[in-house]
Amino acid sequence: MENFKLEDFGNGIKIFQHDELYKFTQDAILLAKFLNIKHTDNVLELCAGSGVISFYAYSLCPFNFIYFNEIQQKMCKIIEKNIKFSNLGEKSKIFNCNLKNLKLSNFNKPVDVIICNPPYQKVNGKSLVNEKREIALARHEIEATLEDIVKKASELIKDKGRFYMVHLASRSAELIAICHKYKLEVKKIKYIFTNEKEAYLVLIEAVKNARPGVTVLKEEII
Repeated sequence: MENFKLEDFGNGIKIFQHDELYKFTQDAILLAKFLNIKHTDNVLELCAGSGVISFYAYSLCPFNFIYFNEIQQKMCKIIEKNIKFSNLGEKSKIFNCNLKNLKLSNFNKPVDVIICNPPYQKVNGKSLVNEKREIALARHEIEATLEDIVKKASELIKDKGRFYMVHLASRSAELIAICHKYKLEVKKIKYIFTNEKEAYLVLIEAVKNARPGVTVLKEEII
């Protein structure tokens, strides 16, 4: 594929994007900066796109291993390109499938951290579905709903493992309720504002089988 744009995150980590496919936005970077990842962690990124969240997080704090899950083959090819240019071939693996088909047996053991920047819009919601399927899959819950994602994260993550997600602030209550249903207790919440009155995005950290109790962090305005 041609028409690539290169983003250099530093520390040897480079991200390529394609002009005709879905490109990452500020929400992915906000989530990457929100993560708490240790050097020994094995990390799974669901709905990975070009893998930007994992690559950016790795540039800040190198960790043990990165698993990528992405349903679109074209995007997986970009992840492969990014892995090659960042010299992470021995520290990564790609699953090109619907996340609902992932099983614990695909991994050596339950993963330490799962991160996700999912499609934000419901198919039957107010947002129009893009005619271009690549864009529609990235924006709308066509192949996996919010509950599908949280349920799968709970299946694959270790006890006391950490789950991170960015989503629309307007779906905060739904997100927290679904996490609680699947034993992912929300421990940190951060709201992102585009103005001083109304939050646009929410970042959450949930811990599997943790005790109730949440910290609401100081908001950011973008």
